[in-house]
Amino acid sequence: MKVLVFGYGLHGGGFDSAMYFLSHGDEVRITDVRDREILGESVDFLEKKGAVIHCPVKDDSDFLWADVVIKNPTVRNDNEYLKSAKRVENDISYGSSRPESLQTKIICVTGARDKTITASAICHSLNSMGHKAHVIGNTLATAFSEIRRWDAGDVPEYLIIEMSTWQARDTYIYIKKAVPQVAVSVITSPFGQADVFSGEFNAHSDHIVCPSEVKRQIAKISAGKAGDVSEIESTARNLDKSLPDKMAPAFAVLRKLGFSATRINDVLKCFKGIPNRNEMVLRTAQTMYINDSSSMIPEAVNFTMANFENLPVHLICGGSDAGLDATVMLNSLRTAASVHLLDGSFTRKQLIPVLRENGIGYEGPFEKIEEAFDSASSKLDPQSKIMQVVLLSPGAAAFEFFPNEFIRGNAFRDIVNRQVRPDTSSN
Repeated sequence: MKVLVFGYGLHGGGFDSAMYFLSHGDEVRITDVRDREILGESVDFLEKKGAVIHCPVKDDSDFLWADVVIKNPTVRNDNEYLKSAKRVENDISYGSSRPESLQTKIICVTGARDKTITASAICHSLNSMGHKAHVIGNTLATAFSEIRRWDAGDVPEYLIIEMSTWQARDTYIYIKKAVPQVAVSVITSPFGQADVFSGEFNAHSDHIVCPSEVKRQIAKISAGKAGDVSEIESTARNLDKSLPDKMAPAFAVLRKLGFSATRINDVLKCFKGIPNRNEMVLRTAQTMYINDSSSMIPEAVNFTMANFENLPVHLICGGSDAGLDATVMLNSLRTAASVHLLDGSFTRKQLIPVLRENGIGYEGPFEKIEEAFDSASSKLDPQSKIMQVVLLSPGAAAFEFFPNEFIRGNAFRDIVNRQVRPDTSSN
């Protein structure tokens, strides 16, 4: 098959799409409106794997060549080049065409805010209650990451899809209205214009839960498609008062799936945050282990480090080069109690020169995350009277040693849970 990835993006979506098709022996081309240099070294990596890079796009020849165009969500559906394509998909529509999507109960999460934390909380809760659930979409793992799991036989009972309004719209168009039935669709907060929900992927639901202020609109829009439309406020009225209000949409979804309020409250109290984003993996009497693998730019390291001001942080950082400036994270490197480097082109070309120029010591670089974790753990002071932090916050992409940042974060989480004694945890 001839595949064109259109709109590469700087946060892994285009890379993940290209790698999926390359791994299946397909011919892959990549194009973007931006210059190749802006896209970073991940395109060089893909070129070595067999992809053809045509950036910036100059004409419609690649679109005429391709059997299928995989469109990045940031590319408008009315882009002039797409008119020449035989077939256009995004990652979610491509996954929806797979038979495995019919084996799962789909939960759609949309809204103006709190989508990611809602999707993550639902996934955590279902898994905690013994039901296998995976989560994809928008700022989370792409559908191609999920399809890889399906290829390995790992098909979940529930699939939670976080979608922006334009992803929902585009997906509905690309699957030609052949919408799979959705178990529950939740609108976490009102849209600027509720009518964007009209006729889209997540309107075809057994249940829709939404804020009370848009219930009438949503009920009218989804008439004939949805089983029922309920208010989040009333459906989540038994949310435990110790839980934040932003857990109400997740609570409402789980109630619609038939779980008891008591059980839902119990599992939500154990929710540690969005995976790979300042995620508290484990806390012992002396140490917090934080997974921030989704920090793929140096600015994100600064943001996360600010959460642990005045605490000794043993920072694991570094990775693959996406054309970013390491000096942006210089203050974080200076204030860290110790620095442990994951290997990669960003580490060698950017981080190490900055560290040496500023006289900052470091360990590594390490090709294996286990080695970086052991190095950081060796710096922990067993006599410390204040909380210490082992933080994975790379500030860089993952492509040279991991398929994506989510698998990098999963590896860190697995190491912590395997190596840190659970009987020392205060959670």
